Amino acid sequence: MIWDVLIVGAGPAGLSAALFTRMRRMSTLLLDTAVAGGQLASLYPKKPVHDFPSYSYVMGDALGRNFVDQAKHMGAEIREGEHVTMIARDEEANLIRVTSRKETYEARSVLVSTGGGAFEPRKIGKPGEAELRGRGVVYGMPDVEESRGKRVLVIGGGDSALESALSIKESADVTLIHMLDKWQGMDAYVEEIQESPKIRALLDTETVEIRGDGKVQSVLVKNKKSGESEELPVDLVSINVGYLMDTKIVRQWGLELEGNQIKVDNVMNTNVKGIFSCGDIATYSGKYKLLITACSEGAAAANTAYIYVKQPKKFTVGELYAAPKEEGDAQPKAG
Repeated sequence: MIWDVLIVGAGPAGLSAALFTRMRRMSTLLLDTAVAGGQLASLYPKKPVHDFPSYSYVMGDALGRNFVDQAKHMGAEIREGEHVTMIARDEEANLIRVTSRKETYEARSVLVSTGGGAFEPRKIGKPGEAELRGRGVVYGMPDVEESRGKRVLVIGGGDSALESALSIKESADVTLIHMLDKWQGMDAYVEEIQESPKIRALLDTETVEIRGDGKVQSVLVKNKKSGESEELPVDLVSINVGYLMDTKIVRQWGLELEGNQIKVDNVMNTNVKGIFSCGDIATYSGKYKLLITACSEGAAAANTAYIYVKQPKKFTVGELYAAPKEEGDAQPKAG
């Protein structure tokens, strides 16, 4: 079978694209190296999402399931555990071949929405971190139930760190530290952190050492301005300083990159005919990385793929409202 569009990556961007390609009645296949739902399912399932329209907040895994269910309802086919290794255009056949570790597929167009490829949490590189990973040191959003009744240190100053602290403030004794002199997250999160009596928030504070015998017991921190150190009794350390993206495979596909991202124009075209990109893996001037941005890019990429594959007739305003041959008022053409 030759698919109208094959989408590599079944996160919010790819699933949004699938919604719109199916509304255009294009045969649509999504391949994901892990599970459908993207970062919402794999990295942030227990994260409350506050910045998606129509929800006061929704948990990451629930929102991810909504994306998947809607794409399936519209008739998109989703295959999980399909790690794509190669994308190559066949000029003679005027199609694109996508090879995974399981199968080779043919498509008239391809959308690359792989997020950032494989993710690895960024480390802080402090003594005790590696030794106590999985023994009280975790990366990303801490589990609410696992945190209940514990002393939790959250490290980081961006949205993920602030959300982590806020998500467990009712169930745990929370300290939040950031090595800079200003929080880096959304103003609403910063305001809530500053107003919460349940979170001890420390700026200009860096981690010196994570200590423990077989499990985390304390963390030595230091104020960068005063130079004073403090040993915090801690049961759980949640490190939220970002993720590193692995784009080694993408570099083999002949796509023009800017840094670790695929360069696209304002309608999601890449430098290769018939291949489009959207979501975190794509970049263009002025891009603002948000979940809703990924969704809008998915819609734009879907429309560009539709125009490329189906080549619908375009009517000018003059053609649409051309005077009819017979007498009477001008009527717009159908279509």
